[in-house]
Amino acid sequence: MGLPRGGLVFGSEAKFAISAGRGRKPDLGMYLPGHPPLPRHGAVRVPPDVAVEIVTPTPRDVRRDRVEKFDDYAAFGVRYYWIVDPEQQTLEIFELGGDGRYVRALGASGGTLTTVPGCAGLALALDELWREAEKLADTEPESR
Repeated sequence: MGLPRGGLVFGSEAKFAISAGRGRKPDLGMYLPGHPPLPRHGAVRVPPDVAVEIVTPTPRDVRRDRVEKFDDYAAFGVRYYWIVDPEQQTLEIFELGGDGRYVRALGASGGTLTTVPGCAGLALALDELWREAEKLADTEPESR
C-alpha cells in the first residue's frame, strides 16, 4: 500500500543535518502527510517521521546502524526508526518516547504485518520481502 496523499518516501540521496556539521543518509525515509514543505537543495533540517536502515553484514555497518544512527536519529527527533536485517530476516521498529529515547514498538521476522506503528493502513508482507532480498543477494557480485 502507498502512503495517503501528501506523504513522501525517498531513498538514500537525501541528507539530514542531524547536528551542526554532521549529517546522516538513511536508506529510506518517510514524511507522513501534514509535514511542511522540504527544501529543494542542501541538507534537510526537518526530521522524517520514519527512517529505515537496511543492515549490511559487516561489523562496522551493524554497529553504525544499531548504535550510532540509533542515537543520532533519536537526538534529531525521528519518530520511528526501522532496522531491517535481511540476513537475519528481522524487522525492528522503534518509537521515540517523550524522554527522547527509542522504545521497541515492534519486532517481527515473518508473516504479514497488518498493523505497523505510526503507519495506519500500511501492510508489510515480510516473507515476500525476504524472498526478494535473497534474490537480490544472489545477483550481487561477491563483495565480502
